[in-house]
Amino acid sequence: MTGYLRTGFLTIQSEGPSSTHATDEWNSVVRAIEHALPFYESISEIISIGLAGPLRRRAIRQLEGHRSDWILDSGTGPGTSSRMLLGDGFEKIVGVDPSSILLRYAKTVLSPGFHPVLGVAESLPFRSSAFSGVLACFSFRDVRDKALSMEEFARVASREARLEIVDIGKPDGTIRRKLIEIYVTSLMPIIARFFIRGRAVGNPFRMIAPTFRRLAKNRDIAKLAQREFGFANLCEFGLGGLVIVEARRASQTRE
Repeated sequence: MTGYLRTGFLTIQSEGPSSTHATDEWNSVVRAIEHALPFYESISEIISIGLAGPLRRRAIRQLEGHRSDWILDSGTGPGTSSRMLLGDGFEKIVGVDPSSILLRYAKTVLSPGFHPVLGVAESLPFRSSAFSGVLACFSFRDVRDKALSMEEFARVASREARLEIVDIGKPDGTIRRKLIEIYVTSLMPIIARFFIRGRAVGNPFRMIAPTFRRLAKNRDIAKLAQREFGFANLCEFGLGGLVIVEARRASQTRE
């Protein structure tokens, strides 16, 4: 995958996942998404109660002022968000993912405006201030070192850039958090298995459960973004089971 994109801001040589990901569980998450390729987007929309697509589009709208600039799609997977970006008129999308299988798939189905790069969020192979927008949809929860990845998002984001994270959420309130936990760890895999119906061996969506258990609470993730960017906003949906965390430089709020 090395060398797909040759521009002034890229550190071309990417060596793949960092040592922080050298665990069987993390590798299982990557393999699960690869196995879900034929039906990943449709099942994701079902188990999100129809909110995955609209929330991706809502986040993308916040980046529309930078359609002609470079945008980073972190954890691009099969390219769902990148496809939406390109469909909305964005011209230059860099999709970063640790899976060469997913990147090859995305490159095959997307237009030339999509540029795949093998890498992980904790060690982005790009120069500082390279992007005018950073998007991470349903991938941040799978990042092992979230503080380090947020530092990297802030490093590669330009002064005018915005960060948009869309993901499963873990509410601060105990009752809401327990309800979401029951849905994500118990009901969601059952629903996914029903709609997969023999199209794959096993149920790749069961790997959502362990990543949810490690996930920080919603406000803690927003605070992490605020620490690195200066300003962050948290939007919760579905009792806080889905979130958008958006961040920008604090100086932008005063202009």
